[in-house]
Amino acid sequence: MMIGKDIKSVSELTRDITSLLEGSFRFVRVAGEISGIRRPFSGHYYFVLKDDQAQIRAVLFKTQQAYLAQPPRDGQQVICDGRITVYGPRGEYQIIVDTIDFHGSGRLQIAFEQLKQRLKEQGYFAPERKRSLPAIVSRIVLITSPSGAAVHDFLTICRKRRIALQVQLLPVRVQGEGAAREISSAIRRAHDLRPDVIVLCRGGGSIEDLWAFNEEEVARAVYQATIPVVTGVGHETDFTIADFCADIRAATPTAAAELVVADGVALGQRLAALRQRLWRSMTWYLDSFLHRLDRVNRCLAGFETVFGHPSLRLDQCFSRLLAAMSWRLERYQHHGSTLANRLRSSSPEQLVNRFQIRIEGQEKRLQRATIQTLNDKTQQLQKAAAVLDSLSPLATLARGYAVVLDRRQRLVSDYAQVEPGDPLSVRLHRGRLQCRVTHRSGSDEEGEETSD
Repeated sequence: MMIGKDIKSVSELTRDITSLLEGSFRFVRVAGEISGIRRPFSGHYYFVLKDDQAQIRAVLFKTQQAYLAQPPRDGQQVICDGRITVYGPRGEYQIIVDTIDFHGSGRLQIAFEQLKQRLKEQGYFAPERKRSLPAIVSRIVLITSPSGAAVHDFLTICRKRRIALQVQLLPVRVQGEGAAREISSAIRRAHDLRPDVIVLCRGGGSIEDLWAFNEEEVARAVYQATIPVVTGVGHETDFTIADFCADIRAATPTAAAELVVADGVALGQRLAALRQRLWRSMTWYLDSFLHRLDRVNRCLAGFETVFGHPSLRLDQCFSRLLAAMSWRLERYQHHGSTLANRLRSSSPEQLVNRFQIRIEGQEKRLQRATIQTLNDKTQQLQKAAAVLDSLSPLATLARGYAVVLDRRQRLVSDYAQVEPGDPLSVRLHRGRLQCRVTHRSGSDEEGEETSD
């Protein structure tokens, strides 16, 4: 591109500025505080060197890092030796650092350590006050900037987990003037929404960017919260005062979402596995119960053989009673018919009345005899039923006896069949007990009592 003689292109002007700066500042020593340090895949350190009134970008190449006494960190006060240059693609000037002289922490780092130590002594970080998260979280209050990447990362994980969840966002500023006041106020307002957990998060940044989470009023709000608080502030290497006060600290906003929100697919699989285990347990229990019931039925079948003869005699007596009653009824009916015939043949009114009175008397006697016979047979039946009931194993249990079974459902009749610590199943008249052997005692072959 051709440019007029008195007009310079951006590239030409940048080259002139580069030549001027590099010629005037071939070697410089600059004192300042490191801020916003980052180290990408290339291995070079990029950071800002600043003081109270100004800042300058700096780069420390990977080849020069072998001469450092320690890795550089945010908040350190250092003296950098290097050269001033211009980075043309962005039109920015920067210092290329050759060596770094470390001589103490920066103002913010010192304030951070002082507040951290003071709150630690006051018990703000005590492990015993940390609360655990609920097993299933269904309501979350998310406190963060509505326009930052943190809220997008958090909600993306919530959607991927495929679980019924209500997330309510309380928008706040996460850096700058008044950010700490908004954050602490939001934490207190979150209690009115009655969530299961409060999540406090924001993306990464320098110590200045994250400083709102290092303010004492935010730490106090987190400490006073009655609902579990989870923090996901900055990157994995970033720690804030709010992280130490929170119940759980996550490395990033994404990690906070993964920690708080249960995986719906995994929960479904676990529920299916538990349902299958429950079905197997129920099937086993029912099979075992039916097996025991079958054994009891076979045992009760023997009682029918024992008590069959009295029942048979009772049935025979009842049959004979019915036959006798029928015979007597037929007899009186026949007699009545004979008298009726004689009455019809002779027709004497007085004789008829006499025989009618006699018949009525006979009928009353018959009724009384019938009632007496039924009462006698009923008493005999009740006595036989009482004998049968007294010999029933269920009646034996009702008198205070019990049936003891070991872990294999075998009948226990000897103390030597079990050991201390073995589980026992005790069948009572009503219900069942699950017990454990703590002591056993009995008699040995010589008749002496033994115990263990």
